Amino acid sequence: MTQTTNAGSGAEPCILRSFFKSGTTYTQSVHSCSQPLPAGAAASMNHIKRVGKAVLTLMLLTGCSTLPFIEVPSENQNSRVNHLVIHFTSEAFDPSLKALTQTSDRPVSAHYLIPRLDDDTYPYPTLKIFKLVSEADRAWHAGESQWFRETALNDRSIGIELVNRSGCASDATLSKQLKPLAALCRFEDYPSDQIGALIQLIQDIIARHPDISPVNVVGHADIAPDRKVDPGPQFPWQALHQAGIGPWYFERDKAFYLDWVTGNTLDITRAQSALALFGYPIDVTGEQDHQSQRTTRAFQMHYRPNDFTGLIDTETVAITLSLLNRYKPMLLETLQIPTHGVKKP
Repeated sequence: MTQTTNAGSGAEPCILRSFFKSGTTYTQSVHSCSQPLPAGAAASMNHIKRVGKAVLTLMLLTGCSTLPFIEVPSENQNSRVNHLVIHFTSEAFDPSLKALTQTSDRPVSAHYLIPRLDDDTYPYPTLKIFKLVSEADRAWHAGESQWFRETALNDRSIGIELVNRSGCASDATLSKQLKPLAALCRFEDYPSDQIGALIQLIQDIIARHPDISPVNVVGHADIAPDRKVDPGPQFPWQALHQAGIGPWYFERDKAFYLDWVTGNTLDITRAQSALALFGYPIDVTGEQDHQSQRTTRAFQMHYRPNDFTGLIDTETVAITLSLLNRYKPMLLETLQIPTHGVKKP
């Protein structure tokens, strides 16, 4: 609000009031205060006063609601996101999109959905990535899960669903050894263009969230082996690693630990402990019970997809130790197992 004073001939000074709101100016006419207002002007003046007061109130309220911030970015911060989880949908594109975006009795979601061109329910001629949840928000994709010491994985991860109709029947059995997944499941291949889109997407995500380390790029089966098998043995984990995504082992380390395990007795307890140290949720029981077989099977589908019986064997142990040697060599000491080719500080 601005105020100016005018002096009339022998008249008391009067006030020119101008009110500004969103570029509109409301002005009260100047007149001699000692002279009566013309007929009808009093009502007009009262109206102008009421408008002026309303505008002033708005200005004051708006001014009070906008706090003056000064941004000084701290060096002591990081992204909330440090895991990435890959899934398959078990359904075609259209029902998958509905399940991931619409309310239901069992609501689920993911940050991204990547379709496939050979899906009859996909309506576009070219491959498009569907963003369903902002990366800043929490998608409901991991469920009850664990990776190393992290259990609230929905809070810490980005979830990507791939349209793929793979699926399994229940592996429940009364026998000590689980039924082989080959007899229970139908696993589909992943088209190369779908994997290419996935690789590009993950590279962009990791650029935005550099705290996603290679060992924290996992499949749903890795973090929930008691109830999930996706993305399955057909998923090309090694191709992702070659594109700079996710972990893999060195063949020279695998050869070293194959020899070492052959010459040194490594019981089931230490083998389970090695899987747990790498991140897998396994109870160290010293027995190849059902939970051990399911976790080992998830590991084998990831790192030895041509043979995933779920039973701990020499090659499985050698691959596990090779991964620890490459990504977590300091933890091998807790198992009293030597490192290989690792430079000590």
